[in-house]
Amino acid sequence: MHHFHRRIRLGLVATLTGALAGALALPVLSTMAPQTAQAAVLCTQTIVGAHSGVLNVAANQKLCLVSAVQDSAINVAPGGALSVSLSTITGAITLKSGFTSLDFCASKTVRGAISATGAQGTVLIGGSGLGALLCPANSIDGAITLNANKASVTLAFGTISGAVTASANLGGTTISGNHIGGNLTCTTNVPAPTNAGVANAVGGGRSGQTCAVSTF
Repeated sequence: MHHFHRRIRLGLVATLTGALAGALALPVLSTMAPQTAQAAVLCTQTIVGAHSGVLNVAANQKLCLVSAVQDSAINVAPGGALSVSLSTITGAITLKSGFTSLDFCASKTVRGAISATGAQGTVLIGGSGLGALLCPANSIDGAITLNANKASVTLAFGTISGAVTASANLGGTTISGNHIGGNLTCTTNVPAPTNAGVANAVGGGRSGQTCAVSTF
């Protein structure tokens, strides 16, 4: 009976040890994969490595770039979606009114502005707070325009060479911890933008709503 109880105790210790090891491993896996789980599941086309030529994303399609080097512009039509992770894009990224969502993480553009207008879902260009582990900071060689998006908009911890304009976004706008070379302009966002407690460094002027405050 003593040996039987000893075997039970050993089995329980092994089970608990395995569960604890699995729990500790989860955050490590998350930090190694900047793109969201949703992006990984819903991609209809994935590009890894070098690609040349304009990419056009149609309605009901989701393009995912993972460790890609894209040499030309990316255009996303209404109903389309884009996820970019660990990639470099030479050219502009334009998401037209009615697009589904944008995730842009641990990536950069070269001579490439980002314009995101009228998203139905989230717009994420670098995460804030703990979200920065899942979507690390970006480098944008150009301006960023965030206009009339219906769900949450987050622009965080990025280096942006041009201006940042956020207007008429309706799902909550977070602009946090960025280095912005141009102007920062915010108008008619509901609610007014927040910096999540981390100020932005702005090389140009500041105007509109909370963005006009020097400590924003």
